[in-house]
Amino acid sequence: MAYLTPHNEHGINRRRIVALGAVGAVHGVMALVLLTGFAGGMIQEFKRKTLQTWNYMPPPPAPSPEPDVKPAPHPRDTTSKPDPIPQIPPMGDPGFHIDPGPLPPIGSELGGGTLPPLPPPTPSPSFTPRLAKPLGAPGKWVSDADYPAGALHRGQQGASTFELTIGPDGRVRDCRITRSSGSADLDAATCAKVSERASFTPARDEHGDLVAGRYSGVIRWRIPE
Repeated sequence: MAYLTPHNEHGINRRRIVALGAVGAVHGVMALVLLTGFAGGMIQEFKRKTLQTWNYMPPPPAPSPEPDVKPAPHPRDTTSKPDPIPQIPPMGDPGFHIDPGPLPPIGSELGGGTLPPLPPPTPSPSFTPRLAKPLGAPGKWVSDADYPAGALHRGQQGASTFELTIGPDGRVRDCRITRSSGSADLDAATCAKVSERASFTPARDEHGDLVAGRYSGVIRWRIPE
């Protein structure tokens, strides 16, 4: 089989390359023109659509209204004299006089009726209050056998004055020494023996009720011979 081969193969290839280059150049120029024109239109369009801006300052606040200042009242002139007091003319003699006279006694006629008499005075209580009274002889409350051994050994003696508190039942509730004998043993023995052995008729008040009372006495301590 036979093939037909071009006569000048290298010349044909060169013409093809030149043609392709020319076409590429034309395309490049066209692309450049299109891009330049499109970009310019976009920039101009963007510039046309851009909003104008400006600085805005708010107006100053309105001034506050001035306070309503009332004028101060003028001070009163204290040097001026007060208005004179009108003088009332004296009244003439009415022609009659009121004599109150003595007041009517209670229970007499007055205004068509009588005043009630005063209530009788409250009678005073008939019972006389009385003090607590010892039962038996107070001299038997203490004997020589009750002499404290310590005071006897030291030769102490003297008088112990005491005061008792007597309950409504007649029994001794409390004892205190109001004047000491000079010996603590003798004073202690006085309250101990009297509180143990003394008994009383209770005191009564003005209504006859049993109440607490008091009793005072003295015990004289002397060393037995």
